[in-house]
Amino acid sequence: MTTAATEASSSEKGPSSEHPSAPSPPPPANQEAAFGELGATLEADDVNEARRLHDADREIAARGFPVPKKTIIAAVLLGLLIGLPYAWKWSKISRFRVLTEGVSLVPDDDDHTQQAVPPPVDKVGEMSLPGETFDQQNRADELDKAPDARGPIAQDDRKNVIPASLDEGKPPIPLDDPSGKALDHFFDRLMAAERKDPGAVVRIVYYGDSIVASDFITGKLRRLLQKRFGDAGHGYALVANAFPGWFHIDVSRKASDQWKTSRCLGPFAEDGLYGLGCVSFTARKSDEWFSMGTADKDEWGRSVSRFELEYLKQPGGGDVDLILDGKTVKTLSTDGEDKVVSYETVPTDDGAHKLEVRTTSDKPTRLFGMRMERDVPGVTLSALGITGACMRYLDKQDDAHWAAVLKAAKPDLVVLAFGTNEAAAGAVAFDDKGIELKDPMGIYDANMKKVMGRVHDAVPEASLMLVGPPDMATKNESEGHSKGTVALFVDHQKAVAASQGWAFWNQFKAMGGAGSMWSWVQNGLGNSDMIHPNGVGGNVLGKMEYLALMEKYEAFKASKR
Repeated sequence: MTTAATEASSSEKGPSSEHPSAPSPPPPANQEAAFGELGATLEADDVNEARRLHDADREIAARGFPVPKKTIIAAVLLGLLIGLPYAWKWSKISRFRVLTEGVSLVPDDDDHTQQAVPPPVDKVGEMSLPGETFDQQNRADELDKAPDARGPIAQDDRKNVIPASLDEGKPPIPLDDPSGKALDHFFDRLMAAERKDPGAVVRIVYYGDSIVASDFITGKLRRLLQKRFGDAGHGYALVANAFPGWFHIDVSRKASDQWKTSRCLGPFAEDGLYGLGCVSFTARKSDEWFSMGTADKDEWGRSVSRFELEYLKQPGGGDVDLILDGKTVKTLSTDGEDKVVSYETVPTDDGAHKLEVRTTSDKPTRLFGMRMERDVPGVTLSALGITGACMRYLDKQDDAHWAAVLKAAKPDLVVLAFGTNEAAAGAVAFDDKGIELKDPMGIYDANMKKVMGRVHDAVPEASLMLVGPPDMATKNESEGHSKGTVALFVDHQKAVAASQGWAFWNQFKAMGGAGSMWSWVQNGLGNSDMIHPNGVGGNVLGKMEYLALMEKYEAFKASKR
């Protein structure tokens, strides 16, 4: 995962478009912890404070701070003794290294100990899963919890952060659509579902970073839309959890832990093929498996009419058994003359079911994900979070392949919800020689337009919407406890959305703007990393987005009378 804010664009896919030679700041501690973003702003504040102290020390030294010569000589000799095992690659001396490679010297806020920094993964190859994928549908319980009155940080800004308008069924701010027609296709399909027209399945494909990888906001939005318009199935989900913090509510998902993954943010697949969810899963032995099925913990996601497996046909591909409710219904071969994304549908009677996919050979078997749908009018919402990603990572895929999987998803609405990682990295960009560019935000805008253009070209009939990031808090009171770059990136997203004829939902402004996350965390609606809303906060944001959509939908319906 690349932590530099390298927004320079490139027509090439894979690692070459990441400019691997460009210098980048060291990744912050706990880079792939609970959510795997670019690091908590708490840690970023510590880094800035360390730099300030370091600069102050240099200033003192420049004024001629008196240091005895013997002390200087001893320090130099000690530095040579410590550094020699690192400079010399001879194995017998390398064992005398006293520091661990890849360790951040920035203290953690909680225990003030050194934290390991994962190595970057911006290269061609594969990585192992973080572990076995367990059923996490019970995470939905976090949506309806009462906010923790204590909050995870000191209580110096206690106030009601949930707008009263939500209880009145009104969004805190309207959805932006200068064109007045960006969502017409989506709304027209919602009207068909509301009328219960046969075949009126309304499909939403919702991409984003780790704010989406945790299915709180999208899960609430899915529930509210399905409550009004009907439950047409859960939608698409990955084979396994390829990112920290990735889960879906209202669906049963499990997987073994030996799948190897390539991801559109690295490590890259050499061919740029990742499926709809931007992750490729490969097994090279028998008895690797995953399963998806209806939920049994709550009232949501209780029925399915068909499963659709997305996989890759390839020369020498292996076989998988498709096991419906414990009974093998088919052995599917993934062997083919060429690499082609393919789909296998397993129909069933509408109700509670589970489909298990299990490899039966030692040949390479490459899968992407599976969707669950019903043959009834209603809504599906496929939440496709890419932890640690910027929007431009979507363009790391093979263009024709991504267009093909988007078309196969048959979306009526495509949402792109990014900006957290861009804002965390800051408004900087480098060229392929590591030279900082003069117009980083211009490059950001160009890359957004490029990705948005790919989506439009692939599904020209679909409605399209950008969703801005939530506020990002800092400990710095002089900055209003908010990272200033968030507002900057939100403004650029709003302008680009208008220029491209997309709708825009200003999540940052809806939750209260600059400083709102600081209050949300103190009032039990945000995580202690001061970046991510928790389940309670996700519940609120999901309802805000739903009400903003419905406000526009009602106006659309009125215009049709």
